Amino acid sequence: MTAKKTSDRIIEAALQLISEKGYTAATTKAIAELAGVNEVTIFRHFGCKHEILKAIIDKFSYNPILQKTIRENVVWDLEKDLLSFSKNYFEYMMSIKDFIMIGFKESIQFPEISEEIANIPLFIKKELMHYFEEMQRKGKIIEVNYEATALSLLALNVGYFLSRARLGATVSQLPTEEFFKTSISIFSRGLTP
Repeated sequence: MTAKKTSDRIIEAALQLISEKGYTAATTKAIAELAGVNEVTIFRHFGCKHEILKAIIDKFSYNPILQKTIRENVVWDLEKDLLSFSKNYFEYMMSIKDFIMIGFKESIQFPEISEEIANIPLFIKKELMHYFEEMQRKGKIIEVNYEATALSLLALNVGYFLSRARLGATVSQLPTEEFFKTSISIFSRGLTP
């Protein structure tokens, strides 16, 4: 087995155990057993359980996907760009919703999980702040507080994701596409000079 394949098996085993039993019960011994490796192999690859957690978060991080949306796929049309970002964000979050929900549940008891999970929205916030700053420089949006604007867009997206992930269509049967078109249209109008 190559080092990468061994690392992937360890990460997958840890994720499965955390999903089924929680972070505490996912001991390095149990992870090693499920991954089919010696516990020493875990320490050689990751050092400790916290580093496995960081590797899981990195594996499921949506930073590269959203970074590409924010940096490379922009057309400098506010509504189109924000709609693209929101759709990509939602689709990716829904694809890993079980992992996200585990993260929320476990982060209450384990601050180290909260710290790692917080790096993801921090990254997205910074990328959005740069986008809004450039849009303002181009004269395409009004003068705004970039951080507050980025956080507002994130709140809209996170709120919708959490509602759909936890409650499905119970709160609203409005199609996702319609929700984003309407929400982003309203959001964009508030920023347009």
